[in-house]
Amino acid sequence: MTNKPNRKGFWLLLAGLIMLAVLALLVLMVKLNANKQSTNTKSETSASETIETRNSTQGSDSEQSIEDLPYRPDNFITGVEDLPRSLQGTEVDGEIIINDKAQLVATRGLRRLYDYFLSALGEEESETIDARVEAYILNTTPQPAANEAIKLYYQYQTYLKQVAAIQSQSNKPANSIEAIEKQQEQVKTVRSQLFTPKVEAAFFSTEDQLQAYNKQMLKIAQDKSLSNAEKQKAKQRYLQNLPGSLTKKQAEQQANLQQLMTRTEQMKKRGANDQQLLEMRTELVGIEAAHRLAELDKQTQDFDRRFESYQQQKQQITDSNVSASEKQQQIAALEKRLFSDNEQKRLVGYEQFKN
Repeated sequence: MTNKPNRKGFWLLLAGLIMLAVLALLVLMVKLNANKQSTNTKSETSASETIETRNSTQGSDSEQSIEDLPYRPDNFITGVEDLPRSLQGTEVDGEIIINDKAQLVATRGLRRLYDYFLSALGEEESETIDARVEAYILNTTPQPAANEAIKLYYQYQTYLKQVAAIQSQSNKPANSIEAIEKQQEQVKTVRSQLFTPKVEAAFFSTEDQLQAYNKQMLKIAQDKSLSNAEKQKAKQRYLQNLPGSLTKKQAEQQANLQQLMTRTEQMKKRGANDQQLLEMRTELVGIEAAHRLAELDKQTQDFDRRFESYQQQKQQITDSNVSASEKQQQIAALEKRLFSDNEQKRLVGYEQFKN
């Protein structure tokens, strides 16, 4: 009996092999897909870590670079960041007034605001002060008033420079009535060229009234037909006749200040001690102001002592036989040793004043 192949078994075997092949193929595809996903995940993780590391490094570098850089004016936001020493602990003086259309209204307070920031000239460069003013105005004032206030600030700066030039050109004594009147006319011409009548009145009306008072006091003082007692009465009479205003108050304060300076000088010449000076000042300006003046005396005496030493040592360096560059280096080192940074900026002007 011959054995024939079993067809049913053959087909079952073939079907089983095909299923195993398909299964193997599916397993292979799953593995490949898993490897791909793993690779992508690792790649993304690596890229993410690289980006984070790069950002972290850049952030660290950025922070380091900011810390290492000097304070830059273009970083101002409010205008009162990192104020110079003379303005630290103070509030911004002055005001910015606008109308219902957000347009600027010129006031005496606006000029005070400009003067507040400009008072730091010498401690800060003019470019830094300009940046402060612009930032402060933009941070506190809506448009169009902000741009108007900034424009007026630069006009005011131009005015101050031109007035300083006028004053420096005068070759007559400061107590010359003729010279004073000539300067006042020149100053008024500058004002009319730079400012509108409303701005001029807001900024300078009180100042003009006070200058008129000062000029009258000078005329009385130079009147040779009056005795000293008559001059004093004439000054008091003029002051009493002034209308009740800010000008009169300032004139009274100025009169008290003049009296304070005169009596202080007289008492010092007579050898008055600190307590006697304190009592006299308390009588004229009050106890708090008297103590501030006493402290100022100490600071002035200390500065004068260092300045006298500076002049002596500077003269010795100037007379030495070293080169010009070496002299400059020695003088610069001397200034740095004896004076603060702010005091060094004022040395030239103080030296001219003393000489």
